[in-house]
Formats: sequence, structure tokens, C-alpha cells
Amino acid sequence: MRSKFSGSGYARALALAAFTWAVGGCEPVRPEYVGNDVDVPGNLESGISVATGTVGGKTVWAHFNNPPAFGGTDQTITNEVQRLIDNTPAGATIRAAIHSISHNGIATSLVAAQNRGVTVYVVMDAKNATTGYAAVTTLKQLANYKFCTNASGGGGCISTTAASNMHTKLFTFSQTRDPNGVLQPYVSWFGSANLTGASGTEAFNNAITVYNATTLYDGLNANFTDMWNRNHYANNDYYDSASGRGYYLTNPADAYSSPEAAGQTDTIVTRLNDVTPDTSCRVRIGMAFVTTGRPELLAQIKSMKAGGCAVWMVVSGDSTNGIDMSQSVYNDLLDAGVAIHRKDKVHDKFFLIYGKYGTTYNYRVYTGSQNWSQDALSENEELFVKMAPESGTVHPLYDAYYTHFNDAYNNGVACTKANWPCR
Repeated sequence: MRSKFSGSGYARALALAAFTWAVGGCEPVRPEYVGNDVDVPGNLESGISVATGTVGGKTVWAHFNNPPAFGGTDQTITNEVQRLIDNTPAGATIRAAIHSISHNGIATSLVAAQNRGVTVYVVMDAKNATTGYAAVTTLKQLANYKFCTNASGGGGCISTTAASNMHTKLFTFSQTRDPNGVLQPYVSWFGSANLTGASGTEAFNNAITVYNATTLYDGLNANFTDMWNRNHYANNDYYDSASGRGYYLTNPADAYSSPEAAGQTDTIVTRLNDVTPDTSCRVRIGMAFVTTGRPELLAQIKSMKAGGCAVWMVVSGDSTNGIDMSQSVYNDLLDAGVAIHRKDKVHDKFFLIYGKYGTTYNYRVYTGSQNWSQDALSENEELFVKMAPESGTVHPLYDAYYTHFNDAYNNGVACTKANWPCR
């Protein structure tokens, strides 16, 4: 049975929620401690809208959209964003990086927050300026808003290329109330969902809110400030590991920002290669689309599979056009033994891994706004977030993403080379 929550207290809680992450030492090799290891098409998992737990000593809430379970529209994530805004007290500050918005309720809440004494800053991708949406008109009532543009005609704030987009989805709150009604400081929200219908409420999406995490809040605000100030860098090289620019090593998450100069590292690969592949390893990937533009990422997933990891992917697409994946990548992954399903309206961008990190087996969620594309790596402003690990038998964040993955994967179309493009 699927659970949907309502009310400020979230009185009804999932069985997997409200656990605490425990710091683990070395653990024995063992299979993944979650449900059935085999994902079976046609079997709807328990379904999930919200889960909570303690990760890295910080309270974390995860919210998910699963539109087929709600007649095609699921407002779980947008409702939570609006709740966070509405519960921000006078004197606090909200910063928002919005790729796309048509949800006028959220825009109205931001203006109402300003009117009650909240300082509000909003940056938006340039394309929002010409959509004609009422939400954009409403946001123009804010004292502090900007549409990202650059001299090349792109829609990025930091990026200098004509093809750029401000694709980050981010809110920070100096104070707001958690779903239980408790006033919390240093709150950060990020994920895959746009504040729209097509790529928001009508699509599979995920979002994470972290409470009372000062270093994460400060790091994400540093990224926001660079976007607000339109700080540009030679060769479009914002993420730079040598200088420490564009990444934030914090608790309970490390955050990495794009763009990075073309031809350097791959932001995702250099995070996933922390895992030592073996036969206990499990990798699940939820992705809106997959292109040929990330050869290093393709090689990394194939290497993990060759090293013993079981790998499943669910990728968006429809019955008319098929899967949103380049055929060469599709064939490479299938030849490597990766299990791929196509499911309509997947807008997620996450990697879910159980594996060996150093000498310890951990459960880990990687999420944010990055698609499997070259644009996401070296053209756009993006956010890729590596959550702190969970270990032992208590791992609510991992469990939540596991179930969300199966909500899409288990009801998708199994892809083979023979049925390309997997309609």
C-alpha cells in the first residue's frame, strides 16, 4: 500500500522513517540489507512520498513524486517547498535558485514571505523571463530577483557559454519549521524537481531537506552568491579542486557545482570511484536522459559492473519515441550486463549505491540536478550532492530511495538490444 502524508506534523509516518544513522566501523561482507535483491517488473513496491532519518548526525527529510500513483499529478515536493516558505519567520532569509517555475502558489508564498519581513533572493534561468507564466509575474514583485544571462546569450549565471542553463534546484532558509512544526536553523533543500508541471508534479522526482546543518548551508549559499553576483571564470572552469572553488565538503553532505572546464574530470565519476566493486555491490540509477556526452561516466558504470556490482537503471521515455538514451550508450550498457527499464516521465537524477568504501560497506545516496550529459558537466550551473553514508541495519534515506527507484523501475518496460528503442 502506498502512503501519502498530510498535515504539518506528518502524523502518519512510514515504517522506514524516523530511524537514526549510526556511525559504523568495519563491517563483514554481506548482501544489501533491503527487501528483495531482485527487481521484478509489474510489482509496485510499497510506494513512498516522504521519509526521515538522521544522517551524519543531522535530521534529513526526503520527499518524492510518483505521479502514476496519484492519477498523473503528485504535488508532494511542491507542497513541501511551499510549506517551508510559509513557515519561514520574519527576520529570516530565503535564497532560491530556480531553473523553471509555473507554480504560482510557490511564487505567491515567496512574495508573502517578503511582505511579513523575510529577506528573499531568487535567481532564475533566463528563459523564465519570457514564459509569460503568472508565477514569473508574481516573482517580479520581489525586491531581489534576477534572471541569469551571460554575454554569449546563454541562460546561466556563472557559465559563459551560449548553451548554458541555470539548472540548479536549490532553496536555503536561515530558519524555518520542520514537518513536525519545530523551528530549525540552517536549512537546505535540493533535488531534481522543477517548480512546474511537466518536469515537476507530473514526473518522478526526488528532493532532500537537511536541517540545522551550518556548513552545508554556508557552502550552498556560497554557490548561490556566485550565481547572484554572476561570477565568471576562465574557460568556464567554476568547479576547481585545486583552489577549492565550486565544492563544499560538509556534514551531512558534500556538494559539487558545475560547470567544470571541458576535458577535465567528471564530477560524478570522481565521486563514484570511491566504491570498490565486488559481488556484494549494488548500484541503482534513476535518470531523465542519457547521452554520449559523458564517456567517463559510461566507463565507470561498466567498470563497476565488470567488478561484480549488480547495476539497474530506470530512464525516461515514452511508448512513441522510446527511451531517452543514445543507442550507442544503450548497447554498451546492455552488453555490459546492466539491467535497463524505460518508464514514462522520470525526471530523477540520482545514484543509489550499496558498496565497499575503503574497508566498510555502506549505503549511500547521490542526488541533485545533473543529468547524464555533457551540458550538465561543463555548460550548466548544476548541483551534485553526495550524502553521508549510512551503515548497519538502519539506513532510512537509502531505503526511501530504493523504494522510489522501484516505484518507477518495476513498472517500466524492460529494455533489450532487440527491442531498441525500448518502446
